[in-house]
Amino acid sequence: DDVAKLQSVDHTVFVEGLPFSASEDDVRSFFAQNGCDDILQIRLPRWQDTGRLRGFGHVVFASTETRSRALSDEVNGKNLGSRYVTVKEANAPRAGTTAGASLGGKARQQPKGCKTVYIRNLPFDATEDQILEVFRTCGKVVEGGIRIARNHVTGQSKGFCYCEFKNEEAAYSAVQRAAKPFGVTVLKRPVFVDYDEGAMKGSYRSGDGKLWSKEYGDRQQQAGRKSKR
Repeated sequence: DDVAKLQSVDHTVFVEGLPFSASEDDVRSFFAQNGCDDILQIRLPRWQDTGRLRGFGHVVFASTETRSRALSDEVNGKNLGSRYVTVKEANAPRAGTTAGASLGGKARQQPKGCKTVYIRNLPFDATEDQILEVFRTCGKVVEGGIRIARNHVTGQSKGFCYCEFKNEEAAYSAVQRAAKPFGVTVLKRPVFVDYDEGAMKGSYRSGDGKLWSKEYGDRQQQAGRKSKR
């Protein structure tokens, strides 16, 4: 079962010494060229401002035999670009350190009435639809409920967004799921999810540059008025 393997340290290695300019494909090719080609997942943290690699990450293999080879001198210590790559055994992840709440190893208590979550560590190329596809499994997302923070000049994602659900239970589900080891990923990248207690700004723009307030604001206000009748 691939899902179980993705959460298993017996199938995972920790990698450091990666070139900061490398891509996920470069890392995948490095292992494939050294006889480790049954990769299930690559998790590479990136700097939020530049999108460049931070030089370390985790690689999950389909078989324990391939993982053992990756840890051996056949792979460990080999060059990727101009840097020596170190491959180590992965530590067992703790809740909140890889994809969630980082508050004593568990998600914090949900604020009363909170239906919106804050999501960070997003891939810079993740779209509203791709994020929606992940979080709709937690519950109903309101129309236009995914709002990505973007550079107001370039339109480039800043690596975080907000997701507004129809009810509190869905927001709770999203935060709880993300608090588990490797709990929620967007485009194979673990994301951090927490409750958001501020009002979502209508000045956010979609990927095609449209103002959220013009696209969805009036609709939500009308829906709110109908629900109070």
